[in-house]
Amino acid sequence: MRSKYIYVIICYNTLTTICGNIQHHPCSFFPRCRCSLEHHKNFVNVDCSHLKLKNIPTVPSYVIKLILKHNIIDEIPNGVFSNNTILTELDLSHNRIHRLTEMSFNGLQNLLKLSLQSNDLSKGNNSFGAKTFSQLKNLKYLNLKNNFVENYQPDISKLVSIESLHIDFISNGIPFLSKQYSKLHKLAVLDLSGSTGKCSLPILKNDSFQFISQVHYLDISTCKIQQIHQEALKILKNINYLDVSNNTCIKFEGLKNITSDLQFSNIRILKVNNLHKISDLTTVLKASHIKGLHNTSLQYAFADGNRLQTIEKTALTYFPKSLKFVSLRGNPLKFGSYIFNVFLLINLETADVSDLFRHKTDLHPENCIADSICTCKEDSAIKPSYMDRSGITSRYAIDEFNKGDIPDLFSPAVIPIPNNLKHINYSSASLRMDVPTLKLSTNKLETVDFSNNILYSLNGPIYNVDSLQILNVSTNFCSNISKSFFSSDFKNLEHLNFHNNLLGIVLPDDIDGEIFHNLESLIELVLSNNRIPNLPENIFKSQRNLQKLDLSENIFTSITFRVSHMMHLKELDLSGNRITIISDPITFQWESLARKHNFSVDLTDNMMECNCISIKFIEWMTTTNVRLKNIKKYKCMLWNRTITALHNLKETYDILKKHCSSYEPLEIALVSGILLLIIFIVVAVFYRYRWKLRYLYYIVKVKYSSLHSETEEEYSYMYGAFVSYADEDRMFVHNTLLQKLEVQNGIQLCLHKRNFLPGNDIATNITSAIHNSRRTLVIVSHNFLKSYWCMFEYNMARMESIYERRNENVLFLMFYEQMSSCDLPLNVLEMIQSKSYIEYPNDEYGDTVFWDQLVNALK
Repeated sequence: MRSKYIYVIICYNTLTTICGNIQHHPCSFFPRCRCSLEHHKNFVNVDCSHLKLKNIPTVPSYVIKLILKHNIIDEIPNGVFSNNTILTELDLSHNRIHRLTEMSFNGLQNLLKLSLQSNDLSKGNNSFGAKTFSQLKNLKYLNLKNNFVENYQPDISKLVSIESLHIDFISNGIPFLSKQYSKLHKLAVLDLSGSTGKCSLPILKNDSFQFISQVHYLDISTCKIQQIHQEALKILKNINYLDVSNNTCIKFEGLKNITSDLQFSNIRILKVNNLHKISDLTTVLKASHIKGLHNTSLQYAFADGNRLQTIEKTALTYFPKSLKFVSLRGNPLKFGSYIFNVFLLINLETADVSDLFRHKTDLHPENCIADSICTCKEDSAIKPSYMDRSGITSRYAIDEFNKGDIPDLFSPAVIPIPNNLKHINYSSASLRMDVPTLKLSTNKLETVDFSNNILYSLNGPIYNVDSLQILNVSTNFCSNISKSFFSSDFKNLEHLNFHNNLLGIVLPDDIDGEIFHNLESLIELVLSNNRIPNLPENIFKSQRNLQKLDLSENIFTSITFRVSHMMHLKELDLSGNRITIISDPITFQWESLARKHNFSVDLTDNMMECNCISIKFIEWMTTTNVRLKNIKKYKCMLWNRTITALHNLKETYDILKKHCSSYEPLEIALVSGILLLIIFIVVAVFYRYRWKLRYLYYIVKVKYSSLHSETEEEYSYMYGAFVSYADEDRMFVHNTLLQKLEVQNGIQLCLHKRNFLPGNDIATNITSAIHNSRRTLVIVSHNFLKSYWCMFEYNMARMESIYERRNENVLFLMFYEQMSSCDLPLNVLEMIQSKSYIEYPNDEYGDTVFWDQLVNALK
């Protein structure tokens, strides 16, 4: 025990451990306990909790802290601590101690902290008497919670040095603390909470705390309080912390009496959480409820889970100017005109309005004397589940709000923000909206949390966020960020969290890095779990100060974005993707960063491959200066489709190198053979068709020259029109059409029955006839549409007009029969929708007009 160095030794639950065999070791008396030597002192801390000890062991005199909690000790023998005069802390909580005597704590005159929580001291005076604590002359902390089951106030008047007392209180008709507390002049902290013990205090009267006026800290949460009389707390003029939470029968009407009494106190922290039952209807916070706080020095206010729907317009004017922190979590709070009074909270630094519309189930509701009903009006608030620009308007529209109307403004909305507000938590608030262009009032915002909402699209831009350093928009189903959302006012943003969104839709298209262009101060960027398949090379071109980039849990198969310019990048998380191999240019960038500072990459849970293609990447992993995080968890797929762990990279690389080297000669031979075969086939084809290829070359050359040397006017056509018709319609063509056009009007027609050259194939005759005719006349009928060659003539005429006649209208349709659009194929429908056509008439007058129009069209 002469050593003055710090060391900690853990002694496990066995009597045969080495700790028990070392003489003069701090744990030699406690072979199953955990012991530690105090810094620069010859004193020991001993932890013997959770060992199922039935008796208190003999404690050496050099122990100053002894923990015996969670055992089965049922008594404290007289004089067991008589030699422990330097013991300062003793924890006997969660045992079975049922009785204490005058000598139980003999020798503990220097004890400072004693915990007897959760024992069995429920028999009142039979458990311990007035002199039980007489030996504890310097005790400052005492915990007797969870011991008493009925009204019993133990005699602790001898504890004149006590400063912090944690005790049960069950009134059973006696709604005040006994007179003995008047002797505890140093008592500053009094914890009666039923959350950690037993408390029943149905009615608070003006004499309930008459003997503890000196208390600074009072916790009466979960005490089944039904009523609080006016002036019940007035005597607590020194109080600076008060917790009356989880008394669901008080409601805001009881809050009025609390705040009225606190106006005469030094209150700094006030907790009034869950004053309303979960099953109660929603309510409103009125000015009368908090009016008494106006002139106090209150700094922290908690009003979570109070079924609060809205706030009276003037209520915020009664909050003290000293208020720095306010929490309204778990309330069904809606937007209303009260938001324009937040400017009056000039010193407010933190606002927590998260978890709106989320309520826990009350498994043990209190039975109240009289349950209150909803006091709010539905029209006094605006639901935040959908926010439009009419719901958040300019600060200069306050007069309009006072008239009860919400004006629709088309100018950018101005969000009212308290001047000194630094932190706002609006997570899990059931907010559903596309974020429009917004402008915040002058502010000092540093942290904004909008996570776990539904912000589909971030359109923006957002202005007046010059002080913002941390922005959390994770888990918002966001699939779009406009390139202007992050305005230049985001110049000081350092931490941006987009975890669990759908940005894989928009980020791959940001080729020039415009989305994050203004975020030059960014230190940490989280884009994990966004279904991102890839990112452009320059998407992070402005993030030169980035230190941590999280792209885990996406669907990357390869890495293409640039990081070489990020001179401060220390951590890149690519875990949980589908990466098989990292290309050489990327590993080169990583290597350059690792040479400058400590740089790590996490590739855990990817689909890496160990084959001849990726062998260079595996080799890089064995020699790189980049710290590969969690490398013992890496796995890869071998060439035979088996999965292997990369515990020993060098060994894996050697196996892979040996495997790939045996295939190199075969691969070279195979590639060479394929190239030679291709060359042989090409040479053979050219030799076999050498004369035909030469002929095609010259004929195309001559045809190309003739087309460019002759104009359309100079070119002489053999026929005035080629007539395309079905054989079933030949009587009309040969008897009527031929007579009207060729005989009477001198238009030379080309008919396949008369003018096609015998011996040529049909396709050649058709193409030649169309090419040598000035126009093509199509006689459309049902039979025409059924004929393969007729449709071939139609399509060849279309190609002629497009490619040979430079889109000149040389194709004319004449409908010989009445036809509906559903009978026509798509290519004919397109023609008649863009070009004029003519129908064969059935009357004598129409017949004359028809032939005149047709002659004019063909000439």
